[in-house]
Amino acid sequence: MRKQILIIILVSVAAISSCRKENDLPQNIISEFPNEIGNHWRYLYTWGTAIVHQDTIDVDIVGTRAMPNGQTAKVWVYKVQSNSYPALIDTNYVIVDSQLVKVYLRSYGSVYYEKKRYKLPLSVGDIWVIPQNYKDTTWVLGNHPVTVPAGTFANSYKLRHERKYIVNSWTNNDIWISPQVGVVKFYQEEYSLGGVPGNGLWELINYTVH
Repeated sequence: MRKQILIIILVSVAAISSCRKENDLPQNIISEFPNEIGNHWRYLYTWGTAIVHQDTIDVDIVGTRAMPNGQTAKVWVYKVQSNSYPALIDTNYVIVDSQLVKVYLRSYGSVYYEKKRYKLPLSVGDIWVIPQNYKDTTWVLGNHPVTVPAGTFANSYKLRHERKYIVNSWTNNDIWISPQVGVVKFYQEEYSLGGVPGNGLWELINYTVH
């Protein structure tokens, strides 16, 4: 009888411990990379070469979407507020999957492709790839303060994201992420048979995260 009770206690403790571990990891990841409906970021957007323009970009998490792989993604909507920039509304679909944040675009119909990914927690020196993309690599280059219109973020990681294609397409992006805040600064330099909308410098003006 005592042995049976002891076994039950040990199994219960193991189950509780397992649940805590499973619950703790996603919660830590979610807090490091905010991905909740209602989150909002506004960026100062500087673009142009011969003539430099400054506009704003609003980013909002507005809902969820069932993905073809059976997972549920949060829907991120990007809107450029501008009188000089062509009207632009873009949508990303973000999944926090174990220690990976995967950012998808919909190319057509129900076909999605992975545009970016982040491995959490961020750590200087980490490198990862998106295997299904050709030479798609991200490096965590450093951790240092970053000052933008929203203020100075002391704990910010600088990432380099490069994707190389065979024919007239490539990506050379610099991304600064502050845990629990998100992207505080972003320099987009992408080419796909021409410049890609959004190319230029993004700097955080204000934000609301849950």
